[in-house]
Amino acid sequence: MVRTRQLTPGAPRDFAQVDSLRRGLEVLRLFDLRHRKLTMADIGRKLGLSRPTTEKLIQSLQSQHFLQATGDSYEPHIACLALGRAAKKGLAAGQVARPLMRELSQRFGVHVTLSTRDRLHMLVVEHCVPAGRVQLGLTTGARFPMVVSASGRAYLWGQPQEQRDELLRKIEADAPSGASRQLDDVYAAFQELGKTGWCYVAAPVATHTASIATPLKAGSKFALAAMAVSVQVTEAVLRGQVAPALLAIAERIALATDDED
Repeated sequence: MVRTRQLTPGAPRDFAQVDSLRRGLEVLRLFDLRHRKLTMADIGRKLGLSRPTTEKLIQSLQSQHFLQATGDSYEPHIACLALGRAAKKGLAAGQVARPLMRELSQRFGVHVTLSTRDRLHMLVVEHCVPAGRVQLGLTTGARFPMVVSASGRAYLWGQPQEQRDELLRKIEADAPSGASRQLDDVYAAFQELGKTGWCYVAAPVATHTASIATPLKAGSKFALAAMAVSVQVTEAVLRGQVAPALLAIAERIALATDDED
């Protein structure tokens, strides 16, 4: 929940402006591939804001072309597109990774993603789909929970111990009941990553989307993952054939970009 910051006596008055900026950015963060349109009531409820405050934020974002009205809802507008394109073009890791990911995707018939952390989620930076296969909703800009994904677990494992522990504390505090089982799975993934450099996450029941993932290197901002999308790509294939190739291209990307540190 986002709350209005109360100014302390003697504090600079522009703190209020900064707080308004922060809340405006929080509004924009609500939109993603699963939430392309939101009503004013949706926005206010998700951020714990009053209707007048929500209305003022939306009006400001509309005036600067970050939001546009569509009926009784709002959606991101052209200024967001410009920012997104600029951000993606500035990621050297994505540019280096794209052809390597494409080759791996076609060679094994797997989806390949390069993702980075966005709070307690992973955000897809690049995504390659084997010929003739569906996207699975993993296009650039898609987000998924860090704790349940192979990419998220690989990213966590690759972080310095202090940062990893802090993220795990936040995940545990943020998670609903049953989180202990998820964290057990995360620690099991850390053990596998320590032995092999990658972790495996089994497919949910009745789907064929098992995946493996690795950080580009220790301390990396990015994780690289491959996901099976057919019965032909078995667990044995992922572990025995795809995993070594995934590690190899992760190393090539990291060496070529120094992981943008």
